[in-house]
Amino acid sequence: MRTTSATGNKFAACSREQARGAVVTAHDACREQARGYKGTTGAFTLIELSVVVFIIALMVAMAVPGFVRSYNGMQLDEAARAFATTCQYARIQAVSRQCPATLHVSVEQQSFWLSQMWAEGGAAPQELVLKRVVLPSRAALVRLDRETAETAGTNDADATTIQFLPNGTCEGGTVVFRGGEKGQGLAATVDPITGKATVYAIKL
Repeated sequence: MRTTSATGNKFAACSREQARGAVVTAHDACREQARGYKGTTGAFTLIELSVVVFIIALMVAMAVPGFVRSYNGMQLDEAARAFATTCQYARIQAVSRQCPATLHVSVEQQSFWLSQMWAEGGAAPQELVLKRVVLPSRAALVRLDRETAETAGTNDADATTIQFLPNGTCEGGTVVFRGGEKGQGLAATVDPITGKATVYAIKL
């Protein structure tokens, strides 16, 4: 019985040592594997970061031209719409006050403005500027097409006018605007009967 017990103890001790060695070996293997994963993960992260940066740069490079075209188109449209709105305002002022209103167009100053004669308190009538619009940087005023265009009574030799009358009619004409993109343009034609300006696209 004693011999059997001693043999069992030795066997148990040997099993514990083997198990302990196996645990140490497994722990070392896991630690080495973790080191390998750590180094590999760092390398892959750098590569992935470079790929992401490249994709972002590519997307920006593709989006910028479209954004610029859209911005140029918005500024051109803004200039033409402002002219059409000013024509409406000029007609309203002429009819409501029963006094002609004059819309001035200046290519040199890249602007247009509305003026009308005002008289207050029995004083002599004076020309008052009711509204002035300066074109945005990405839009340009090219010309005013009108057969009877007259130079305005100002110091601007290039300035021409469209007069709106108290009966709701006007002299009519077409103002041409150029955009920031090649060939991009808009025209605003003022109807001499209604005084309404119609805006449409043209090629320059």
